[in-house]
Amino acid sequence: MSGTTMNPGVTSMRAWPSASGAKANPARLTRNAMSRAKNIESAPTSAPVRARWSSPSFTGSAPASCMGRYAAVSLDPLTAEDLAAFAFVNEAVISPAGDRVAYAVRRMDVPANRYRAAIVVRAVDGSGEAARWTDGASEDATPRWSPDGTRIAFVSDRGAAPEGKKRAPKNVFIVDAPGAQPRQLASFADDCGDLAWLPDGSGVIVTLKDAAPPQPEDAPMVYDRLRYKSDDAGMLDMRRKHLWLVPLRGEPHKLTDGDWDDTQPAVSPDGAWVAFTSNRSADRDRNTLSDIWIVPFRGGAPARVTTEQGQYGNASWSPDGGWITCLGTVDAVGAGARNTRVWRFGRAGGAGTDLLGDWDRTTGSRVIGDIRGEAVPLPPVWTRDGRILFIGSDQGSANLYSVDQQGGDVRAETLGAHQLVSATVDREVRCFAGVLATATSPGEVVTGQPGDGIRAITSLNREVLSARYIAEPERMEFTGPDGWAIEGWLLKPRDFDPAKRWPLVLEIHGGPHGAYGYSFFHEFQVLAGRGYAVLYTNPRGSHGYGDTFVRACVGDWGGKDYEDLMAGVDDALGLGWVDRERLYVTGGSYGGFMTNWIVGHTDRFRAAVTQRSISNNISAFGTSDIGWHFWGHEMGDATPWRDAHKLVERSPMTYVTNVKTPLLILHAEKDFRCPIEQAEQFFVALKVLGKEAVFVRFQDDTHELTRGGKPKNRIDHARRIADWFDAHP
Repeated sequence: MSGTTMNPGVTSMRAWPSASGAKANPARLTRNAMSRAKNIESAPTSAPVRARWSSPSFTGSAPASCMGRYAAVSLDPLTAEDLAAFAFVNEAVISPAGDRVAYAVRRMDVPANRYRAAIVVRAVDGSGEAARWTDGASEDATPRWSPDGTRIAFVSDRGAAPEGKKRAPKNVFIVDAPGAQPRQLASFADDCGDLAWLPDGSGVIVTLKDAAPPQPEDAPMVYDRLRYKSDDAGMLDMRRKHLWLVPLRGEPHKLTDGDWDDTQPAVSPDGAWVAFTSNRSADRDRNTLSDIWIVPFRGGAPARVTTEQGQYGNASWSPDGGWITCLGTVDAVGAGARNTRVWRFGRAGGAGTDLLGDWDRTTGSRVIGDIRGEAVPLPPVWTRDGRILFIGSDQGSANLYSVDQQGGDVRAETLGAHQLVSATVDREVRCFAGVLATATSPGEVVTGQPGDGIRAITSLNREVLSARYIAEPERMEFTGPDGWAIEGWLLKPRDFDPAKRWPLVLEIHGGPHGAYGYSFFHEFQVLAGRGYAVLYTNPRGSHGYGDTFVRACVGDWGGKDYEDLMAGVDDALGLGWVDRERLYVTGGSYGGFMTNWIVGHTDRFRAAVTQRSISNNISAFGTSDIGWHFWGHEMGDATPWRDAHKLVERSPMTYVTNVKTPLLILHAEKDFRCPIEQAEQFFVALKVLGKEAVFVRFQDDTHELTRGGKPKNRIDHARRIADWFDAHP
C-alpha cells in the first residue's frame, strides 16, 4: 500500500484531460490543483483547515465534528441504534432573492416505524434562528419557493389515511409563513411529485398517475407489457403518469396524456412552454430511451426535442427560452456505464451539442452513502455571464462545475473532498444552496457563490457526532491488474493501536457503476466502533474516473474487478497491523453479487454478509425489474437463449460448492431490483451442501432498505452485520 494522502494545502479538485482531447490514463490518478478552477486563489481561507479531508474553503457554523475533528479521548462507539438520532436532509432550496434557504429535515419515528419531516427556513448566511414553516407531524417534503419568494409549496402525506392504506396520498400544499396553517391545493387519490412553479406564481405543475378504474381488490393482476413491476413502485397497475396543472385558485387539470409516462416538468421563462421527459418511441416497452419533449402551456401538440436514440432528462431553459439543456447519454443502451453529459438543444429540436467536450468525468452526484436516498439532480443552470452550472463527480468527490454555453472550458466552482449532494440557485444565479456531506458528516445545508467558498448554515447532527467515535478515512492508492491505479479509503477502528493486530472488513459498493468516496456511511462507522478496520474501494466499473474506467467491468463481472478488490486487501495487509486471520467481507446489490462471488473463489475471509444480492444471472434476467436490459448489456450482450454460458460462468451459484465461508444473507421481501429469489436460491444451495448460512428476510421493504427503508429494519440490518462478524472472531 502506498499510504499516500492528499496535501491539505492543495485543492482537492482532480485533474481532467487537457483541452487537446487526450483521455485520462486509468492507470494513474491525478492529485494536482486545477489550473482552470475558477477563483481558487480568492477562496476564503480565514477558517482553519480542520482536517486533511475538509475543503480549504469550507467555513461557517458547522461543528468541528462535522468536519472530521475529534478529541483524542476515547468516545463511545456509534451504534446501530444511533441511526435514530440523525437528522436527514436531502435538498436545500434557495429563495428567488437569494436571502433564505428552505429545506426538509427528516427524522425517524422508531415507535411508529416511519419518518416525519418538517419544512425549515433559515437566512442564507446562517444568521438568526431557523424557523419551522411546518410542524413535522407528517412527512413534508420537496419545498419549492414561489417566484416572488413569499410562500412555499410542498408535498405531504398529512391527513387521514384512506381505508386499507397506511398513509394519506402525498398531495400539494402551500404555506405562507412560519407556523401558518398550510393550505391543500389538491386532493389527489395518488401521490404527486416533480413539483414546479409557473413563472407568474399562479400555480404549480406536478406529475400524477391516471385515475384508477374501479375493480375488486382481489382481482387478478393481468399483464401484457414487459414492464410490469419496478422496485420503487412495486407491481404496476399499468396506469400512466402525466403532467397536471394545480392552480392556486381553481381546479387541477391535465396537461399531457397518452400511453406513456411524462415526468420532470420545466417551465420556460415566459411560461409559454413546458419541457418534460418521456419515452414515446414506438417500441417504448422494450427499450430504455428517454427524450426531452415540449408542449405549449396553453394547449397544443407536444414536440420531441432530443434524438430518440439516447437517454436524456432533467431539462432546463436558457434565459431567452430559445435553448434547452439537459443531462444525458447519446446511447441509451448501457447508459449506466457511461459518463452522463451536459447537452444543449434548440427548442425546435435537431442535433444536440455535448457541451463538455473532452472533460472525461460524469455529471451528477454519484458518490453513495447510506444515510439518505438518491441524490437530487441539479438540471443545468444558465448563468448571466455565459456559463452553465452542473454537479459533477470526480474520484470520490462531487462538486459544482460550470461549462461555457458554447461548449468547453469546464471549471470547478466549488472545491473539496466532499459530496455536494444537491444544489439550487437564486433568480440571478449569484448564490446557491445545497446539501454537503463528508466522510464524517451525513449532510448539512450549505450556501455559497459559484467560484467562491462554501459556508455551512446548519449543524443538524452536532450532538450525535460529537458524542461518538467517528473514524476519519485515510486515502489509499494501489495497483490493480494491467497496472491500473485503484483508489480506496481505510477507516481505523476505535482505540486504534498500531502495535496490535486488527480485524478488517472489506465493503463493496453496488451498481456496479456506483462510487464510494467522501460521503458518510453509518454501517461503516458502526463497524469501526466495534473495533474493525473498514476498507472501501472503487474498483474498475466505478464512476468518477472516466469512460474507459467505468466501462471496464462490462462483460467481466467477477474478473478484473474482483482482482482489484483483492489487491486492495493485499495492500491493507501490507500496513502490518491488519490481522490476515480476521478478514471479513460484505456488500450490497452488485456488492452482494461480488460477496457471493468472493466466497466461491477464496477462503481468505473468516465470515461474510451478502446484502440484496445476485446469485444466478439466468433467473435475474427474468425476475429483476431491470434484468431484461441490464443483465444483457452488463454480461456482454448475453441472454438465457444467446450466449447463456456467459451468464452461467459469471453466476456465483455456479461456484456454490466451493463456499467454506460462513455467510449471513440479508434481503428485503419487496426487493424487485435484486429479487429475493436470488437469496433463496443461494441459501437453499448452501444448506443442502451443509454450509453455515443464515437467511434474514426484512418485511415490507425494497432494494432501498439501507437508505430509506423502515426505521426498525434499517437499525436491525446494521446491527446484524456487526453481530455476525463478532460471532466469528
